[in-house]
Amino acid sequence: MRQRILFFIYYFLYWIAFFVVARLVFMLYNHDLSFLMDFGEWCATFGHGLRMDISMSGYISAIAALILTFTSFSKGVVVSKALSVYTFLALLISGFLIISDMELYRHWGFRLDDTPLTYLKTPKEAFASVNVWILLLQLAILAVLLWISWKVYRKINAGLKKSRILGITGVPVFLFACALMILPIRGSLGVAPMNVGFVYHHPNNIFANHAAINVVWNAAKSLMESDKVSEYHFMDGQKAGDLFSDCYPPAGYTHILLKEEQPNILVIILESFSNRMIESLGGTPGVTPNLNRLCNEGIVFSNIYSASDRTDKGLLAVLSGYPSHPVAKVINFPEKTRHLPFLNKDLKNAGYHTEHVSGFDNKFSNIMSYLGNAGYDIITDRDAFPPETYRGTKWGVPDHWVFEKLLERCNDSGYPFFKSMITLSSHEPFDVPMETAIKGDDEESQFLNSAFYTDKSLGAFIDAAKQTDWWEKTLIVITADHGSRFPGNIPSYQPEKFHIPMIWTGGAVIKGDTVITTIAGQTDIAYTVLRQLGIDNHKYRFSKDILGIPVRSFAFYDFNDGFGFVTDSAQIAYDNVSNMLIFQKGIETDGIVETGKAYMQTFSDDFKTKNEK
Repeated sequence: MRQRILFFIYYFLYWIAFFVVARLVFMLYNHDLSFLMDFGEWCATFGHGLRMDISMSGYISAIAALILTFTSFSKGVVVSKALSVYTFLALLISGFLIISDMELYRHWGFRLDDTPLTYLKTPKEAFASVNVWILLLQLAILAVLLWISWKVYRKINAGLKKSRILGITGVPVFLFACALMILPIRGSLGVAPMNVGFVYHHPNNIFANHAAINVVWNAAKSLMESDKVSEYHFMDGQKAGDLFSDCYPPAGYTHILLKEEQPNILVIILESFSNRMIESLGGTPGVTPNLNRLCNEGIVFSNIYSASDRTDKGLLAVLSGYPSHPVAKVINFPEKTRHLPFLNKDLKNAGYHTEHVSGFDNKFSNIMSYLGNAGYDIITDRDAFPPETYRGTKWGVPDHWVFEKLLERCNDSGYPFFKSMITLSSHEPFDVPMETAIKGDDEESQFLNSAFYTDKSLGAFIDAAKQTDWWEKTLIVITADHGSRFPGNIPSYQPEKFHIPMIWTGGAVIKGDTVITTIAGQTDIAYTVLRQLGIDNHKYRFSKDILGIPVRSFAFYDFNDGFGFVTDSAQIAYDNVSNMLIFQKGIETDGIVETGKAYMQTFSDDFKTKNEK
């Protein structure tokens, strides 16, 4: 028993070491990029990447534990042979992925995923571009890597041959060992399971983030999820293109609402806020007194709709002007998100110092990989706060602490700055450090109470900001990541659920108490802000200038395998699975169904080819 248990422990450590060496090989092969990093960045890359190495080692070792379970009644020689065959195959597959990836990265700029499979449809063309000398070099590296790895494995395996038959006592021991591998596989005891965001650590060095990825884990994950990305084809491509183009007539003129030519810009994204909780926007009284006040002081965009119903999707829509996919999570594809336009990057190019602030762990839902691709100068998250500020909370630091940090960061920033910030306290379980303001134990009351707390924190921030020297030169855009089913328990597909606020305030705004009624979406925010600064980036393909002339008044959103479309005359929700309308209101719904399908098809095609651009 002791020999087999020791083998399993050494086996797990063996694979961790193997993947660490693999990362070293990758970085040495791509020395033109890795040698630009200093020693600290090298250490950070290996340190953060270790979590994913441990996760992948857990997968491989879990299967080894099952083999040990099934061979509990066998002699040591049989166990040794079975594990040797398995290990050799695992080494061969892993080695092939490693050496393929290190060369492909030089051309593609992202770690190996399921993309090469698309080229195997035309094998002649795929292999026509292979350089023989590069291929020989890769095979030589593979041979050396496998030879050394196999020699080390043989030493670990040697003791197994002498192990005795365990019988029934070995079964529960190694089943437990297999189950124990869930911990390293998951990579965290928190909410988020292992994802690429766990290893993204550098705010603007994309190679350092990519090098931290375990390529075997990445390729396996991509292959497992490749069939989850649905493609949508409703009509002839030419017709879809024409209908989509009609949504975005060229805007030759825009209404300027700012006093400053280059104001500081602050985008505040509120968790789960909808118009239905804001009295000034026709919502429930008593929930958001500070937002009510800001509606009267600033410019209100009264017909904004979220792209979808999740934070990671709303983040991309607000900051990159990119729609949400009804089935796949765009943020889970860092090789695609790196090709998105970024409000942050456009402002950096215009001389802005940039920062993203949040109170949660950005590794959740792969957010860190997106922020890393966005190239922020500084990324501030939960790790920047003392542990006592978030001890006892599920998601992270309560909003009032985060707003205080945001105020501090704004005070310390030079002119001009761009900062984006996202709240979290109005996310279930709605635990807020405040005496209950809205009574009730039901979920809706708890949600509204948490929204009251966030509104209170926002109001305190605005009041403090007005006393600073940067207020008069600042545009503050307040919006939401998505709406909520509360209040009213609205169905997941109805437009009302996606109806969210957008308020422009700050000293840089020309005048307050103004309402813009044009129907628009989150995807229009970044482009509209840039046009106010005279920046016109046509990479925002799915964005319009809300203040432009001419402009088409509409919004597109998605829900689980379906989409919605809203215009001045009609609202619809369409289910892609059943191919039928599940909600309609107004007149001329047939026309906007066709436009919605064209929009969905155009976005689907764009998303499919995004990493090829």
